[in-house]
Amino acid sequence: MTATRTANRAAQYRTPRGRAHDGRVITLGLNGFAGADHDAAAALVIDGRVVAAVEEERLNRRRHAPGDEPALAVPEVLRIAGVKTGDIDAVCHGWRPQALGLGLTERHTGEAIRDALASVDVAIPKATPVTFVDHHLAHFWSGVPFIAPGLARDEVDGLVIDGAGESTSGAYFRLRHGSVEKVWNLGLAGSLGLLYEAATSAIGFRRGDEGKTMGLASYGREQAMDRLPALPDDRFAGLIPVLGDRDEIRRQHRAGVLRMRALVPAGASFNRRADLALGVQSQVEAQIMGYLGEQTEVPAAFVLAGGVALNCSINATVARWCAGRGAALTIPPPANDGGIAIGAAVAASADPASCVAESAFLGRGFTPEEIRSRLAALGATPLDHSPGELADRLVDRDQICGWFEGRAEIGPRALGKRAVLARADSTRTRDRLNVLKGRESWRPLAPSVLPEEFEASFLGTPSPHMLINCAVATSALRPLAGVVHVDNTARPQVLGADLAEGPYVALLRELRQRTGHAVVTCTSFNPAGQPIVYSPEDAYRAAVAMGLDLLAGDGWCVSVPRP
Repeated sequence: MTATRTANRAAQYRTPRGRAHDGRVITLGLNGFAGADHDAAAALVIDGRVVAAVEEERLNRRRHAPGDEPALAVPEVLRIAGVKTGDIDAVCHGWRPQALGLGLTERHTGEAIRDALASVDVAIPKATPVTFVDHHLAHFWSGVPFIAPGLARDEVDGLVIDGAGESTSGAYFRLRHGSVEKVWNLGLAGSLGLLYEAATSAIGFRRGDEGKTMGLASYGREQAMDRLPALPDDRFAGLIPVLGDRDEIRRQHRAGVLRMRALVPAGASFNRRADLALGVQSQVEAQIMGYLGEQTEVPAAFVLAGGVALNCSINATVARWCAGRGAALTIPPPANDGGIAIGAAVAASADPASCVAESAFLGRGFTPEEIRSRLAALGATPLDHSPGELADRLVDRDQICGWFEGRAEIGPRALGKRAVLARADSTRTRDRLNVLKGRESWRPLAPSVLPEEFEASFLGTPSPHMLINCAVATSALRPLAGVVHVDNTARPQVLGADLAEGPYVALLRELRQRTGHAVVTCTSFNPAGQPIVYSPEDAYRAAVAMGLDLLAGDGWCVSVPRP
């Protein structure tokens, strides 16, 4: 298949010159349209560094923020970074409007974006360009800043797979010395993301619950589901079609759901639903590995992004493929559309390939003193606290703790800043935690681990963002029973340099003294159907609603009253 060169559409409009009074170059990235789309978000890049990124759902408390603009996220990232609207060199959105088939032009969409931002007191000067970047290219750029330090950025390959972009469902990119080349696009008829969504719906889950399908697949029987609808390999090189027939794709998607529902009719057993989950999991993984198998050479850095890149089981297979070729796999923490804002801000920067994100902690931060004050205003009762005392509560009393500390994570995984914590060696505590969160009893929970613990207890590729499944060593199956899935795997977060010290690491060290393992169960801090908490008030209300035992952070701890 002949590769075609894909322009960085945002960068071609202007070269940033630094409007800020101190000469900094600042770009604002966006995702989300009013009345359409999902996972609205905003991000800021300053002089090639991702300094802030916030998903709209964390602020308006609507999970995935369906049909919302980043009306709250934009002011929030400006506030976090201390940036004024007049300092912004460019605004970039992670969708090309004319390719959506809705009769939109970039000029009119840019004006609509200006008007929408002005309505929330973010007045973008007329001299500041509003540009657009291909959706899948924005996904690719969202991963580049998270490439590990020390890896060369002059040669990077990337695979993007999701449900649907403008009128395609994936792409393969090559970045060479600052220039991006698109090797192929994947059409909508062959969408792996839409296939997975269809199976999720047929099983009986809601849209956005694809993670449940992934977990359920581990209970399925090999080759029990042999009648799944085949997908065409509709890859093509060249430009993205200006108008994709999205209505036809929706019809195909509905037809796919109906075909799958015939395989798991209403009242189908748990085992039958698990068989379908495994069938679609295997089909999507095989298709992806088939695409990758065509690559004869891979550089040292490889990016995997798009909504399908949240599938930790598939990611583990891709990680093994990369390792066998001497490549390091990078998956952005917000691999889904919540990361599009980062990719758009990067795409609009002066040198996208050199942009860096020092951590996934890109939301607002709160000091311990500020947290104590705000919780006191809610009537919270303080408790004695130290890392050792908290470890005692988790281990000796089987307590479950809401954890709130520092800057908020970006992406759907709890990474030690907005999390619910519990002991990792108890299936009884795991079951209670699933009840408190309103989760199905068969769903696994994930651990946070210190690097030396990963080496001792897990087999696979370490992930700092809890995005790669690993086998659990036989010797650790019983000591880590609360985080081991039915197939003897887990999805560990291996703490990196951004969490090298501090209260979270101190807690894991205290747990190691008590249990022999530097591991804690770490799951997202949110009641069922709600976004992850963002503010101290969100955390306290969620802790009360969920029935947690306590709420703690850096040097503070409060009791949680029963609802």
